Amino acid sequence: MDGLLILFLLIALIYFTILHFTFWGLKKLPLKEQSAFPQVSVVIAAHNEAQRIRPTLRSLEKLSYPADRYEIILVDDASDDDTASVIEAFCQKHENWKLIRLNSRDDFLSGKKRALKEGIARSRGEIIFTTDADCTVPPQWLTFMTAYFERDVDMVLGYSPLKRFKGWMNRILQFDNLFSAIVAAAPTTWGLALTSVGRNLAYRKETYRALGGFDALKKHRSGDDVYLTERFRKQAKGRIVFCRHPETFVETLPVTDFITFWHQQIRKNSKTLRKGFLNMVFSVGVFLVYVYLWIFPLFRPAFVELWMAVIGLKLLLEFLTLTLAVRLFQRQWLVPWLPLFQLFYPLYITFFTILGAFQIYQWKK
Repeated sequence: MDGLLILFLLIALIYFTILHFTFWGLKKLPLKEQSAFPQVSVVIAAHNEAQRIRPTLRSLEKLSYPADRYEIILVDDASDDDTASVIEAFCQKHENWKLIRLNSRDDFLSGKKRALKEGIARSRGEIIFTTDADCTVPPQWLTFMTAYFERDVDMVLGYSPLKRFKGWMNRILQFDNLFSAIVAAAPTTWGLALTSVGRNLAYRKETYRALGGFDALKKHRSGDDVYLTERFRKQAKGRIVFCRHPETFVETLPVTDFITFWHQQIRKNSKTLRKGFLNMVFSVGVFLVYVYLWIFPLFRPAFVELWMAVIGLKLLLEFLTLTLAVRLFQRQWLVPWLPLFQLFYPLYITFFTILGAFQIYQWKK
């Protein structure tokens, strides 16, 4: 039999296998209810967020977790606006809220690492929760996320949807965020946590310390959440699970201008080739498989009918997986756009991954 045809059929089988495990990985995500209330510390780093942090603080005020079982630690990361003053006004109203001020940025730990490190060092909870200063958390966030901390669980990943706005840019970001959620959620049911988002993340402080904390991630410019998750997966004894409970979805504001969007996507995809071996092989492997499936007729036009059947099955299985995901993550309004994104998104993510490999981007202002 033709060698290229055999390769095509083998690659199709590999891709369908990945889709199979993704679909059933999403199907197997557990839905848990709370049975205990462990001691929790919510740690948030803020740098020049005076104009955006108030909705975050107001949402934290509405948490329904027992007041004596959690604390809020807000770290002002050397802001030169009124961030500290805004936070202080809220802290004065709550005994279990604390403001930590850092007077200068640290070249040793880039990004939010130093601020989170300082906040965790002064925390008293056994479980650390993190989110961003431009996010809003639901009232039951701590209640249902902590339900996933069984004895053998060290880290719980959460979902962070983007606020919905009109326009093509928001639709792209919404699908991109959905795809990221699928990649984060599905593999956890098979014991292979690949990625996470710091906007909705929780882990045991004891394990965090045992693994060296953020000091162990000093070589990375960004992607603190992803690299921390990799470290937990590789070195921690406990499991990493994904919380799919809708009462734990932490909403965040998407970018709304093109320049910020451009640099954000380059920065996000700059980590693809710098992740751990398993992550890199998975990302590159899926891309190569995908490319070969589409270009096969260029080499063997005689098998175009077989190719069309395989591509048709591919698109159907992808659509079924995506519709399951939009239902789990409550993004049903994306369904009419799924066929378009099935064709467009691989080119989009490839383009930004190539740009990201050169590390040419700016941090958000």
